[in-house]
Amino acid sequence: MTALFLLAGFGLLLLGGEFLVRGSVAIALKLRVSKVIIGLTLVAFATSAPELIVSVIAAMKGKSAIALGNVLGSNIANVGLILGLTALLYKMEAIRLTYRKDWLFLLGANVLLGGFLLSGGISFVQGMLLVVTLLVYNVLKIRSARIERASATIAQDIDVPAMPLWQGLMLLIIGAVGLKYGAQLFVSGIVTFASQWGWSERLVAVSLVAFGTSVPELASSLMAARKGEADIAIGNIIGSNIFNILSVLGFTALIQPIELSDQALLYIDFPISLLFTLLLIPLMGVLKSDRLDRVEGAILLISYIIFMTYLFI
Repeated sequence: MTALFLLAGFGLLLLGGEFLVRGSVAIALKLRVSKVIIGLTLVAFATSAPELIVSVIAAMKGKSAIALGNVLGSNIANVGLILGLTALLYKMEAIRLTYRKDWLFLLGANVLLGGFLLSGGISFVQGMLLVVTLLVYNVLKIRSARIERASATIAQDIDVPAMPLWQGLMLLIIGAVGLKYGAQLFVSGIVTFASQWGWSERLVAVSLVAFGTSVPELASSLMAARKGEADIAIGNIIGSNIFNILSVLGFTALIQPIELSDQALLYIDFPISLLFTLLLIPLMGVLKSDRLDRVEGAILLISYIIFMTYLFI
């Protein structure tokens, strides 16, 4: 029964996220919203919706370890598992300077999060600071994209056919409902699963929950790399990690302050997440400049496997 809850919740999260993205993009296009704004804000936020809803539901149920573990584990999986596997399968050539500012912003978001965790969690005010930082990031990205005229690349990332406004609204509503009930089933399944196996909620969140909510990023990165669009694959991961910290944890804390209920999140999972972030851009110049080759991909993937093994030993 627990496995059924997990599978049903996970399925609803995936479908809900897909419908939410398609519905919101269709409405924005119908209302003639700039493609730059759609790509850099609306789509990025919508694709982080599964992590956001899972974290909000978990925090409201007093399961802060799931909320924090979900984000930290997702950020670790995004770099170690997704970029590692993608680089292992496809040689990824991309100019490091393209991501330097975003990477530095991600490092800053990590430093901000680390300071909050040291204080014992994320309060309403601290959550507000994360959300304001997210807004600043989006404004800077939109201005940069307009200057560089990068909107065409962003807009092609998701293929949404033209549809009437009411259909877009219907998809949006279905997506939101699917996310809500999917998250409730998923979180309930996680709590029961952890209890049955004697595992901590933090352990399950950092590993299984994080992997589950990172599946969309895995699919999109593999698809982009297969088409030779390494820029999209790498940018997708950096952007996703920024949104996980600023959006998921920020909005969750506004609804329900997050307590640091498990010290392992601060002293083990956060440092590992920060380490993967620190490795990301420097690795692109270890063997060949501006490339994540198979060796670097293997380093990331093996590091992720070692961390997962450590968790369950």
